[in-house]
Amino acid sequence: MKRNEFLNKLGLSAAGIIIPKQFASAKPIKIYDNYVRGIYHYDFSKVRTQMKEGDELSLIREPENVYDSFATAVFWQQHKMGYLAAYENIVIANMLDKNVELKAFISQVQNKASSPEGMAIEVFAELVVAKQPLLDLAEKQQRADDKDDVYRS
Repeated sequence: MKRNEFLNKLGLSAAGIIIPKQFASAKPIKIYDNYVRGIYHYDFSKVRTQMKEGDELSLIREPENVYDSFATAVFWQQHKMGYLAAYENIVIANMLDKNVELKAFISQVQNKASSPEGMAIEVFAELVVAKQPLLDLAEKQQRADDKDDVYRS
């Protein structure tokens, strides 16, 4: 059974699905891990000593950016840190455009002014994985309209 058929059979084809925990679980999947670009043009130097590994970051799309239509800015608190690398930001930009919830964290911060990289981040998305009870339900699922009788011909 294909994924779309499976979801349609369950009536779960729309976004924003709520599935009870006995049927599915969500697992964080790392989808990005790299250094932030352009940090020395923004607020990194001002706040680098206040930042620590594990701090949450915000990813903000900048579709009107004249240099990169997939530009994704990285913020720590209210401070702009820089951008995701232009050669690898397309997937994350598209996910943000479709309102996919992503979580970003500092994975490495260099507090020495001599460090060229400065700060690395990790970005996670949640992958929903069906458990066996949901797969069993999909096999048994039948709508009342699918049943043959004299009134539905």
